[in-house]
Amino acid sequence: MKDSGRAEGFRTELALLLLCLAESRPAVLGIFLLRFLTAGAVGLTSVVSFPPSLLVGAAVWFCSVSFTYLYNGVTDVGEDRANGSRRPIARGALPVACARRTAWALAVLALCGGAALGPVMLAATACMILLGYAYSVPGIALKRRTPSTIAVVVASGALTYTAGWSSGTVPSSSALLVFSTAMCLWMGMVGAAAKDFSDAEGDARHGRRNWTVLWGRAVTACIVSLSAVAIGAGLLAVATVLDLPELLAPGAVVLTGALALSAVALSARRGDSRARRRLPYRIFMITQYAAHLVTLHQPIA
Repeated sequence: MKDSGRAEGFRTELALLLLCLAESRPAVLGIFLLRFLTAGAVGLTSVVSFPPSLLVGAAVWFCSVSFTYLYNGVTDVGEDRANGSRRPIARGALPVACARRTAWALAVLALCGGAALGPVMLAATACMILLGYAYSVPGIALKRRTPSTIAVVVASGALTYTAGWSSGTVPSSSALLVFSTAMCLWMGMVGAAAKDFSDAEGDARHGRRNWTVLWGRAVTACIVSLSAVAIGAGLLAVATVLDLPELLAPGAVVLTGALALSAVALSARRGDSRARRRLPYRIFMITQYAAHLVTLHQPIA
């Protein structure tokens, strides 16, 4: 009976951990890890060739990003339910108290791992956790307005690339700096605004004042579309002017994604389904995944 009870308890704990993982948004965790690895291992095509410090650093970064999004889920439960989200906390499958405890446990793990990797990684990890906290915590809630959201998103991207570079063996280069800058701008000027297209009604009801709430979807879609195309075209232009051929493929990927995103965002109509309103953000995500995968599997010096 005792063994049966322990087994049942283990299954329950495992189920809760899997729900915490789902609440942390695996697709977002995945792109953060790709950013980290691109900065620390670009050009290395086998995990076997990754230095141990990079693999440990990736685990540390996974914990810090998981804290950010799990804690965000804890504080966003009202908006998520109003917007029809099916994430575990919003649908009642994951208790808020359990998610909060797990989030802080992840933060402690991240800080301990960061300390083991040295002062640069510890500082980057601490800043990432502080950003995640300030983004969501009531009273500060940088998530409430688009400009502060953009600042947090760009800073989190810069911290990710810095942490990846400090944990790996890739030397600093102009190509890596240009690519990282372009992707940080892509995150801030495109993703940070596009994510709100599907949630304006619930956001407004809970006091958020992002661009979609203040100016409407059409105006925000124009800003996002212009920004996306400018970033893609700018990356290609800089690659050409500075003679960085390794950035031509990522630049082409970003520009193609920007044009697709713009076509979808600018053709939106009142009364579109939530899935249709969410499509520009999905294209944003797919584009950055593709750009990082292309970059990660080629030399960039």
